[in-house]
Amino acid sequence: MSNEKFKISSKSLIITSGICVAVAAIAGFYTYNKASDQLNAEIIGNNKTTLSAEADPDTPVNVEQTNIAKTEVTTVTETESAESAIAPEIEVVEEAAAITPQVMVRPLNGEVINAFSGGELVKSKTLNVWKTHDGVDIAGALNEKVKSMAGGTVTKVYEDQLMGACVIIDHGNGLEGYYCNLSKDIPIAEGQNVSAGTIIGMVGDTAESEISEPTHLHFAVKKNDEWIDPIALISGEGS
Repeated sequence: MSNEKFKISSKSLIITSGICVAVAAIAGFYTYNKASDQLNAEIIGNNKTTLSAEADPDTPVNVEQTNIAKTEVTTVTETESAESAIAPEIEVVEEAAAITPQVMVRPLNGEVINAFSGGELVKSKTLNVWKTHDGVDIAGALNEKVKSMAGGTVTKVYEDQLMGACVIIDHGNGLEGYYCNLSKDIPIAEGQNVSAGTIIGMVGDTAESEISEPTHLHFAVKKNDEWIDPIALISGEGS
């Protein structure tokens, strides 16, 4: 009887011990799972904080690219634009002024009785010698009015021993007009400015070297100190 009680007690002890071990195992597994979940939560939280601190996935990334050539943009101010717009107009005006032909008039309307010889020798009726005729002789009545070929400044009023009473006018652009065989009553003075058509004197008979010719104006022109044909100039054919 006592052996049976001992067997029963031993069996009960074994069962009780097994139950305790099972309970302990269950408790340990629950505790492990809880600790594991807490550790995972902390790890995930730290990762989120780190990601937020390093880069927000919703924030655009501004990456400077150094391999792309930059185009320089030049800004033109309103003042510079205005100056550039005005400059061409000024240049056009100045160019037009430079090429505008000067007004030319015939100093006397008579017939040319002796032409410009262009450096060739011709025989003088008065002097009976061969010489160049560096101007033209334009026939006119005694005391007929003589006009300035173009605008300019009177540089000299004088009496020449061979060509008589003379007036020299600087017409600009290298042009000088010589008006000779005038009467001695000359109405202009040296330094005076004249226009094309201004009366500068009257036809005379003061040129001793051409006294055998009909009454006329001896008219000559220099271009850059060289004699040129006055008729070609006033007709637009010369330069």
